[in-house]
Amino acid sequence: MKKHITFLTLLLLGTLAMAQNFDAPRKGAKIFAQEYSITLDAEDETTFDLWIVRSRMAKKANFLAPTLRSSSGLTFEVKQDTENVDHYVVTVSAKDVVPGQYTTIVSSKTNGTHQVTGTTLSFNITPAKTVASKDGE
Repeated sequence: MKKHITFLTLLLLGTLAMAQNFDAPRKGAKIFAQEYSITLDAEDETTFDLWIVRSRMAKKANFLAPTLRSSSGLTFEVKQDTENVDHYVVTVSAKDVVPGQYTTIVSSKTNGTHQVTGTTLSFNITPAKTVASKDGE
């Protein structure tokens, strides 16, 4: 009976460990996003979250805010959360952007020896919704 309880406990702990969304890297840090595929209307804006997850060796490292690069004309504003230095809120604006599928590279740098593994985000820009007006008005 004791072996069964031990086995069930280890099975439960293994399941809980696998349920974590953000696995810490072995070295350096890694960028995770709230969503990796974002749909946005043209002439609109939305917000999403980014996190820098650190390894044990990089707990005290100073990482710069993530930068987002895209050749599509999307504009990004990155703000650091006041309570968690590894949490960032990103506002993306699709003003004057042609509808289509765009890929954006997210990266960050550090002032030390640790490296940051970036990620890519996909933006699907749909045509702007127009408000239909009544004839004669």
